Amino acid sequence: MKISRLVQMVTLLVIAAFSPFTMATEKTPLKVFILAGQSNMEGHAEIRTFDYIGKDPATAPLLKEMRNPDGTPRVCDKVWMSYLTGPYDGSANGEGLGKLTAGFGARGDEPTRDGGKIGPEFTFGITMEKELQEPILIIKTAWGGRSLNTEFRPPSAGPYKLPRQIQDEWDKHPQGAHGIPKLEDRKKWQEEKDAASGVFYHMMVDHVKMVLADPARVCPDYDPDQGYELAGFVWLQGFNDLVDGQTYPNGDYSEYSRLLAHFIRDVRNDLSAPQMPFIIGVLGVDGEKNVNFRKAMAAPAAMPELQGNVVAVDTAPFWDTAIEAAEPRQGEYNEIVGTAHTLKEDGTLDSERKWDAFWQPIGKPLPQERTWRYITVDATETQDKLEEFTDRRFRDITLPAGMENWFMPDFDDSKWTTGKAPIGKGVWNHSGITLDSFPSTWGEGEFLLMRSTFEVDNLDYDSYRLAILARQGFHVYLNGHKIHTYIWWLDQPQYRSIVLDKDQTQHLKKGKNVLAVYANDQYSPDSPEHYSALDAWIEGITRADQKKLDIALEEIFPLKDREALEGASNGGYHYFGSAKIFAQMGKAFAEANLKLIRK
Repeated sequence: MKISRLVQMVTLLVIAAFSPFTMATEKTPLKVFILAGQSNMEGHAEIRTFDYIGKDPATAPLLKEMRNPDGTPRVCDKVWMSYLTGPYDGSANGEGLGKLTAGFGARGDEPTRDGGKIGPEFTFGITMEKELQEPILIIKTAWGGRSLNTEFRPPSAGPYKLPRQIQDEWDKHPQGAHGIPKLEDRKKWQEEKDAASGVFYHMMVDHVKMVLADPARVCPDYDPDQGYELAGFVWLQGFNDLVDGQTYPNGDYSEYSRLLAHFIRDVRNDLSAPQMPFIIGVLGVDGEKNVNFRKAMAAPAAMPELQGNVVAVDTAPFWDTAIEAAEPRQGEYNEIVGTAHTLKEDGTLDSERKWDAFWQPIGKPLPQERTWRYITVDATETQDKLEEFTDRRFRDITLPAGMENWFMPDFDDSKWTTGKAPIGKGVWNHSGITLDSFPSTWGEGEFLLMRSTFEVDNLDYDSYRLAILARQGFHVYLNGHKIHTYIWWLDQPQYRSIVLDKDQTQHLKKGKNVLAVYANDQYSPDSPEHYSALDAWIEGITRADQKKLDIALEEIFPLKDREALEGASNGGYHYFGSAKIFAQMGKAFAEANLKLIRK
């Protein structure tokens, strides 16, 4: 009995010594992972796209790991982040700190604030925490629009040199040409290229060194007695190199392979980690396309000196073909619903467009029969004048005395010019459409103030929209209340559809209504020519007609496409800003890194 009991005790001690709990509590160096690259490493996937992950049975389990039971993004208790980012030029970098959760994606000009987006870091950290069960520090550095051949250029790669083929082309054009500097300017061009080369490489390395000088500043669980271990480097970059025909003429990307090999060596050398595992996130924009570039990115992993601790992870398999197919259909749909009315070649309204039949003009007389009163003015106050072509083309100016309340219903406009809309100036040639015969001529002033009255006897509509023809910015007032402002220009010869909300339509009433518009003319910085056109009215749609319109639009933009695009929040070169894609990439990077660690 005593011997048997002794055997039991020894057995229990052996089991306890090798149990996951005991092993997890053993003191080990803090594992540090570095994530670096350009905009795709920043990550443009908005949190609102998370739901789409759960609609695919293959990725639904991953969504459960990314969320708490209440649906909020998970916070990793054992994973800490230091994230250096900023504007694309690196002029105002900042560091984001904290436990890993959603929000460490792209942050634009506010690098220290949660941007509501994720990149691959989120599921990379979740996977690492789950598998390693110990404190982890992730150091991420990423900026949009940075190439490996210039901004991230590794020091040992040498200075930037034009490919022979491009140099020969430059030599044929000593006086310069499109994209080719003049011969006398080429020395300066090379100096500027050299000055930009490696700037972001050094920002990246310097930040990593700064964090590792005091890991406890970022990761409170850091134990100085155990130190840290550089356990992996993930590189996700490439778009700017992919589209750089000057550096890689005729689709020959062998120079990228050379640069990336230098990058791996230099990073390891500068961080004193000669065997640090390195993961190449092979750019998967456009899915299986861009074969030459993808091969060039993956090539360093097969180099004899790098084999064994450099792995290429192809991200093309995560490209979402459903989103890709849906995007152009949404573009067509957006153009339809964003256009109230189109024009024929002669500038008159196209009455055959079927999408317009569901919306009805509000009030009488009909828009084309309404009388407008209008007046033009120029800026007289010094601060209102436009000295040069700038973003202040559309602006509020000081109006002449007595015109401060020009948009109010009771304002006396009896001395203004009377005419029909569109009220225009100059000749507007665009997309095969010419507007040069306006019912009312604008006049000489830069700014136009126009007012029209209409009578309403029916407001039984489900929603309302503003139909407006305007090249330049504008203010629109309804019964003395500003209901819309557009401060830029949109050079499209069509009537825009601007759907109005309840706060705007509350000012629409039965009886007499006054619509007023303020705008300025459009002109070119290279020409004294001024040209513009302006017209506006309000339309309504009933609930029954909205249902009919929705059914008709279903042919253009089916429900399955709308559901797919719920998983997208950005353009294709950002992997559609899809959390599903970024989540899969992050997990794949972590799994590849873990295999190297466990070799």
